[in-house]
Amino acid sequence: MSQTLLDIRCNKGEIVSSYNIAVVEDDTIFAAELEEFLSSLGYTVAIYSSAQKFLTAVRQKECDLVIVDWSIPDLTGIEVIEYIRKFHPDMPSIMLTARTDRRDIIRGLEAGADDFVSKPVDPEILSLRINSVLRRYNGNVRTRPESIVLGPYLLRPSTSTVHLNDEAIILPKREFDMAMLFFTNPNRLLSRQYLAATLWGKIVDYQSRTIDTHVARLRKNLKLDPASGISLNALYGFGYTLQADGHAMNTAKEPLAMSA
Repeated sequence: MSQTLLDIRCNKGEIVSSYNIAVVEDDTIFAAELEEFLSSLGYTVAIYSSAQKFLTAVRQKECDLVIVDWSIPDLTGIEVIEYIRKFHPDMPSIMLTARTDRRDIIRGLEAGADDFVSKPVDPEILSLRINSVLRRYNGNVRTRPESIVLGPYLLRPSTSTVHLNDEAIILPKREFDMAMLFFTNPNRLLSRQYLAATLWGKIVDYQSRTIDTHVARLRKNLKLDPASGISLNALYGFGYTLQADGHAMNTAKEPLAMSA
């Protein structure tokens, strides 16, 4: 596979510089081959051997495209894609996978992957898929939702503000980011490790109370309880879920156009 990757080159007119590509891949040999191949096409490439390293880096500097393997040690490729869609919606993504089951492909696309490339990787196909995805994003850039509505709650990312009926609640950025994660994933169980990697870019110790403390503060500040139709509940030893009743789900909108 090494020779296949490294022997394929684009014509001079096809080389694209100025694009930064992140590769999340824990196979060091394959990652090195990808880096050399993509660099030969004119891309600037950064390799991350774990989701934690990528999530830490992307909080400081975004890239133009991320290529992520389905199976990485600390988080799944699916969870990395979901993070990108929530907090970096303008960043396209391609998933590498040896999986061929139709249900897996559907699951990845539903999570937000823009394209799939099967392993073993055909370098020519990978190059064409990268070009295609970058063209789509350059011509039609996705934008972050202006507002999220669920039940009596309205979340506005532009101001990190939550409106509960007529009350405006201003949250610290990380607490608001946590709220966004829950409110865009109602009735879905989010693991403590997923929350930690997404919000802090790291894996937390099992006994750490950091996540629990922030969840408790969020529950109190937003007055999340069953009376409002929305509650924030724990599955001890695993994670948390924002439970929304049928009425709250019927009001859910994303995005909601509002004046600033």
